[in-house]
Amino acid sequence: MNLNDIVNVAPKWIKKEFIYKRHKKGSLIIHPHEQNDYLYILTAGIAEVYRQTYDGAMLSLYIYEAYSCFGEIEIFNEKIKTLSVIAKQNCETIAIHKAMVYEWMKIDFQFNFYLMKQLASKLILSSDTAAQLSLLTAKDRLLLSIHNHYKIGDLDTLTKQMLSSEVCAPIRSLNRSIAQCINEGFINYQNKKFSITSIEAIEKQLDHFLLS
Repeated sequence: MNLNDIVNVAPKWIKKEFIYKRHKKGSLIIHPHEQNDYLYILTAGIAEVYRQTYDGAMLSLYIYEAYSCFGEIEIFNEKIKTLSVIAKQNCETIAIHKAMVYEWMKIDFQFNFYLMKQLASKLILSSDTAAQLSLLTAKDRLLLSIHNHYKIGDLDTLTKQMLSSEVCAPIRSLNRSIAQCINEGFINYQNKKFSITSIEAIEKQLDHFLLS
């Protein structure tokens, strides 16, 4: 049973406590480093989660599509603060206070099971991502970032400054990687805009990372 089905069959007294929100593209759904008492269910749009590294760079961790959820980690551990969750498209969410989440879990095994699978999946993904990112070259980190922006549909807004933060590389080093990627037929850069020459070539280059 997927999350859409679980939400549809939720008890009426649970649904009465749902808080429906809309978020414009580019806005923060959850601000970083805050206390969070709500589970968020994304019902429309695409959202992305970022973590700020110690050197100030922004690292993309997850991309959420409709009928996925976030915020569940913080409601089970008050010591954990939020990460940045940004609306990459116009989004709609349902916010549910943790007290109501606990009550829902008591009476709905499928909802409970979904949250447990979600927590386990994030634990594995975050540890694997951190390990594999540390092994990627600057060129591959650049291609991975461009691939992510292409997939969520905002490649036309990507700047060198944004890439520098995401790739964790200074502009001079980034320019060398961009030139290398252009020469190898992965991307193009004209009029301060990135475009993809061959998505197939990029995905083949990142095959091991994207499949893991």
